[in-house]
Amino acid sequence: MSKNAASMRFWCMVYVLLSPIAVNAYVVVPRKNAHKSFFSTSTAPLYMSNSEISDKTISHSLLDSRNILVVGGSGRVGGSVVTQLLSHDAIVTVGGTNVDSFEVSRARWMKLFPDLSERIQNQLKFVTLNREDTASISNTLEFSSQNFDLVVHTAGPFQGKAKTPNGVLQACVQNAVPYVDVCDDYCTAMAAKAKYANEAIGKSIPCIVSTGCWPGVSSLMAKQLTKKALEEHKELTPQDLNVDFSFFTAGSGGAGSTLLVATFLILAEKALTVVNGRRREVQAMKQYSTVNFGPIVGDKEVAHLNLLETASVHDVLGIGNTKSLFGTAPGFWNTLLGVMAQLPPSLLANEELMEKLAIFSLPIVRVVDFFAGATNAMRCDVTSDKASGLNLSALYAHENLEPCVGECVVAFCAAALSGRVKGGIWFPEEAINGGDDAAAVLKLAGIGAHTLEVCGEGLLKEDVWGI
Repeated sequence: MSKNAASMRFWCMVYVLLSPIAVNAYVVVPRKNAHKSFFSTSTAPLYMSNSEISDKTISHSLLDSRNILVVGGSGRVGGSVVTQLLSHDAIVTVGGTNVDSFEVSRARWMKLFPDLSERIQNQLKFVTLNREDTASISNTLEFSSQNFDLVVHTAGPFQGKAKTPNGVLQACVQNAVPYVDVCDDYCTAMAAKAKYANEAIGKSIPCIVSTGCWPGVSSLMAKQLTKKALEEHKELTPQDLNVDFSFFTAGSGGAGSTLLVATFLILAEKALTVVNGRRREVQAMKQYSTVNFGPIVGDKEVAHLNLLETASVHDVLGIGNTKSLFGTAPGFWNTLLGVMAQLPPSLLANEELMEKLAIFSLPIVRVVDFFAGATNAMRCDVTSDKASGLNLSALYAHENLEPCVGECVVAFCAAALSGRVKGGIWFPEEAINGGDDAAAVLKLAGIGAHTLEVCGEGLLKEDVWGI
């Protein structure tokens, strides 16, 4: 998710370049790319067995009257989840540290969603908690009158948090409450899986990490396409496939300061690619190529960025060749991103400094967003050097990143409540069975998209999008 925010940092970059005195006032500590230590060479199956799981269909009706806690719900990402859950008749509680921030967000939501204003005003609750403190979260889960059916963790940024306690996930596993988050950092997600997966499996608690539009929906797009490719070309293995992700966000996508900070942290890293099963790092936002995102969004310039999908589809699906590309608009912002990526990683990885820069830049970002819009688009292409006729693609585009994120996360919430996700801690492509289940989730996620397309011999829209 925060990757989507990547597009707006450029103004922050300008501030960095113009303010060497302010920058030098901070002590910065280098951050290494931790994904290396977690990378697996195993090839997990493309889809799990359907034994011992519910026969329910994954749908929005599963959210009706369910008690759901959204940690970090006052932010832009969390708020998009809150309002989407309310629109599907869930009973929502927002968890956070600052009730004043919640009240500001509540007022904003009432203006944006007048049809929900009465529920937002009278039914939406707030509870004070600390996302890193397991006892704080457990106290909320154990003593709340709500009896929560699901917890959604949206309180980022998640970058560089592999060694930071995830009190939300730990409390959910301990208290047997299903869990969904929007973690967009591979090392942080893998650390959580390593710490809590066995207990979640033992208690049959479904937990889905790294959901949203990208990662999340993008990962399921790859799963559906690779499933189709291997069915049609039985001589191929996942190692023979190329999976290329391309992402575009106009302006900042309406993101808040947390997403700006997350983008800085991503720019501090080299971009991971996988070639013939071996990982390679390349400079982020340097070499651009043109990708078409459909008739409405059109051609856009994109370049390498270190996004979670690159690692997860290799690790989970066993894909032999994969990369992730990102671009933004206006076009000169791509250039600014590239310049920012040249700054010392130790500077960009200083979260405290980046928070200050993000807050400083927000007014300028909002002005640029007014003119640039907030379009979000993602494309996944599957090919193989061993099968010249294999060329499958799926395309998703939405006019506004903010509701787009909420719609995508809520689709995974429905999956977590469906009984069709086994106990454990899973990436989206692990959690959701390929075929009908993945198509059902993608159908829900695409409810507000203006473009849902597929291309490739024998590939139908229903194969990917369920429509």
